[in-house]
Amino acid sequence: MKYEKLRGVKDVLPRESFLWEYVVKKAIEILKRYNFSLIIIPTIEEENLFIRSIGDATDIVLKEIYNFLDKKGRKIALRPEGTASVVRAFIESSGEFKDFFYLGQMFRYDKPQKGRDREFYQIGVESFGVDSEYKDIEIIKLAKDILDNIGIKSYEIQINNIGTKEDQKNYSKKIKDYLSNKKEKLCPDCIKKLERAPLRILDCKNESCTELVKNIEPICSFITKDLKERYEKMKNILTDLNIKFTENKNLVRGLDYYTGLVFEFVTQKLGPQQNTILAGGRYNDLVEELGGKKTPATGFAMGIERICEVLKTENFSLESESPDIFIIYDKNYIKEAFLLLCSLRDAKVKTVMSFEENSFKSQMRQANKLSSKFALIIGEEEIKMQKYSLKNMKDGTQIQIDKKEIINKIKER
Repeated sequence: MKYEKLRGVKDVLPRESFLWEYVVKKAIEILKRYNFSLIIIPTIEEENLFIRSIGDATDIVLKEIYNFLDKKGRKIALRPEGTASVVRAFIESSGEFKDFFYLGQMFRYDKPQKGRDREFYQIGVESFGVDSEYKDIEIIKLAKDILDNIGIKSYEIQINNIGTKEDQKNYSKKIKDYLSNKKEKLCPDCIKKLERAPLRILDCKNESCTELVKNIEPICSFITKDLKERYEKMKNILTDLNIKFTENKNLVRGLDYYTGLVFEFVTQKLGPQQNTILAGGRYNDLVEELGGKKTPATGFAMGIERICEVLKTENFSLESESPDIFIIYDKNYIKEAFLLLCSLRDAKVKTVMSFEENSFKSQMRQANKLSSKFALIIGEEEIKMQKYSLKNMKDGTQIQIDKKEIINKIKER
């Protein structure tokens, strides 16, 4: 019987996985610079953890969560996002650490489409214990530095302030009043949201819904004086840092735990339905809501698949992925070639060879296919002279190097 992968998941093969590896490496470089520590969180949790944190009226909980009963009858869910698990770990560890990053797969039972699979991968950041506009700015700058270090050029930073839970409650009433006699113009999903989660209507990508909410007074008009002053101060400092941003007064995010600042990094490279490549904000109430002490917190998550897709549209390439040396040898000297292979790898030179004992011509084709920078040739003549031939695969030039000096000479090149 032939097996095939399930709908909504994919195999990331070597022709693409090197790009994922690059994205993770470049992100971690910046995270370490900011002194964030890796946390490894479980793939499964009690379902109620996500219901309490994300919100029982969100699309994730209502339609997208992967849940099942385990053998003891407990309701278990595959994690749809990382923040809830990190908060749970923060509480369980008694707040021993404050600044975390995580990476791994998330699961949402959504309609599969380009840039949105049922299993997807994120790099996330969570910071606890500081309620300051300077921390908000640090988190936005951290996100920007990560994208810049990866090499993403085409993005825009959008920000908004959605106030406290009380502010959101008052604003939700305003939305309901405004849209109550315009229901027929809403999409079916937003008609349902009007009763259970009016704020989510602002997050709808449907063109008619987007047009309809344009004239609603923005939520930032409803936030407290203190939050407004803090928001203005934050915007001024972002400007001082030459960090360009746009205020999107309909930006609310799709999760219930956000309060205060929210932000998204968006691109025009992937189409309107998948334009968000990184997003986050502040969630000062969540730690307490999940059983911990009242603790301010903020963070963001970045989609690895979408970042890779943007890199592809920008014709990004990684020359360093090709081998430095491809050893081409006469089959009578495979042992000599193998010992040299091991020595070069020990000397931190990226080296490969074929073990199939093919012809010189066949091995040269392999070297070209892998875009190897150099071919190191070991034939009968080279063994007699105790000198190896080193061919530059780009320009075709070839030199001979004494066997005793081969490793040092290659490292120099």
